Amino acid sequence: MDPAPIIAALILFGLAMAVGMFNVVKIITIYEAKHELRQGSAGWIRAISGWSLIVIWVLVTWFLSTVIGDWYISGDIEGAMARAELRLWVMIEIISAVLESDS
Repeated sequence: MDPAPIIAALILFGLAMAVGMFNVVKIITIYEAKHELRQGSAGWIRAISGWSLIVIWVLVTWFLSTVIGDWYISGDIEGAMARAELRLWVMIEIISAVLESDS
């Protein structure tokens, strides 16, 4: 059994956690400022845009995870990338809809 997909999954998990924690900390800071009612605290629109970053983070992590899972099951990285094209278009449509709702 090829260990490369498992190593790729562990690297993806670590990177996704590092990138995602930045956004989660940002949202927590925004909500803390909002609830303390300080002057210049974050507004509702700014808080929602923070959530769109979380959605994008989750979707990108999901997409890469499905590619790694397909690669692990099939053992063929080229085939996994070819099959990922449809998932990529679905992900782009979802991200587009989320970002349009922020405007």
